[in-house]
Amino acid sequence: MFSFDNIYEKENYIEPLFLNLKLIIQRYKLKKLFFILLLNSVLLINLVSNERKEKIKDNQIILKTSNHNISSINNTIPTINFNHTNNTVHIAINIDNKYYYPCLVFLTSLLDNRKNSTFYQLHILKGNGLNESLYEKISTIVNQYGNNHIHINYHDMNDQFKKATHGRYISIADYYRIALPSLLPTVDKIIYIDTDVINFKDLTEMYSLEFKDDIYLLGTLDKIYMLNELKKQFQNVTRYMNAGILLMNLKSMRKYRIEEKIRAYVSTHFLNHHDQTAINAVCHNNFGILSIKYGCFSFNKFEDIVSYNDKQNEINRYSLEELKQAFYEPTLLHFVGYVKPWEKKCKNENQKYWWYYAKKSGFYEEISKFYGFNEKDVEEMLKKIPEDGGLLRRNIKNL
Repeated sequence: MFSFDNIYEKENYIEPLFLNLKLIIQRYKLKKLFFILLLNSVLLINLVSNERKEKIKDNQIILKTSNHNISSINNTIPTINFNHTNNTVHIAINIDNKYYYPCLVFLTSLLDNRKNSTFYQLHILKGNGLNESLYEKISTIVNQYGNNHIHINYHDMNDQFKKATHGRYISIADYYRIALPSLLPTVDKIIYIDTDVINFKDLTEMYSLEFKDDIYLLGTLDKIYMLNELKKQFQNVTRYMNAGILLMNLKSMRKYRIEEKIRAYVSTHFLNHHDQTAINAVCHNNFGILSIKYGCFSFNKFEDIVSYNDKQNEINRYSLEELKQAFYEPTLLHFVGYVKPWEKKCKNENQKYWWYYAKKSGFYEEISKFYGFNEKDVEEMLKKIPEDGGLLRRNIKNL
């Protein structure tokens, strides 16, 4: 005969699930047969088979397979998180082999600054040929921070956008963000982040920002010369956003078929700045300005961010207080441009923050060797991080 107590004795790690179901049965006086079938299914999923090794940690199932076929696992076997809260934040990133290690460093910074009450649903958009060792490394980092606060969802993009314009530091994977409205039909909004970014703060506040129905995206203003280029096609355009960090209104984008319009533009136009050109061309009348603290460029000096702001159209400029907060206490720091912080020729003073998280990732030796950095190089950079100011550049109260 079915007994909750007997199940508790044999499967302690799923006790919270049985307790919740027992309460449902008692409250609504539903038949037990349906729940028995459901519980049996859960138990079967969690049993150790000859083909898979399962590791139970923090009440979440972590699967390891011999071939790391994560996409097939993601589509067939659910991950159960008992500590899931209402503070769920959906985040999307693109990955390919070009950004193999930057992905790991970004993920480390993301989890290192997450609040205990926040649950991240991380959607990783990947193309063909991705080095399978990346899956194991991502799992290692997630487990290091406690895997009951994040769920990784892998999405195969296959050969989408393979004919699109790309360059030395822009890859085909950057175009994958265009597909998010159809890829996630039940998600109403999502934070998209490039992996040449370092995260300094929990993203719940950013995710809680509201949209109007006719606003498809929130983004930070990009450099003025890009706006001038777009004006050659759209004379009345007044703003141009950087697509590396976006808060996306997926619900409205589906409603107004924005993905289809951007895809059509990509296939019929020359793209100076790749998919960012297409996104701005289609959405320039329907995006809102995101606070610059959520997508601050890696300016070396405060004077640089002031100069960038002064060149914007007057109606779009950020306030001085916004600039101070972004420069001294950014939520997300974006390493825009050709030279990246993992390159030895990088002279950006913010490079040290990237290497700080590379060292915390658990794969520092492998990363430093791959990019040609020795221990002395990195230690010299890390010495420049103020001991009393955390990772932020300065204490904003001293301004």
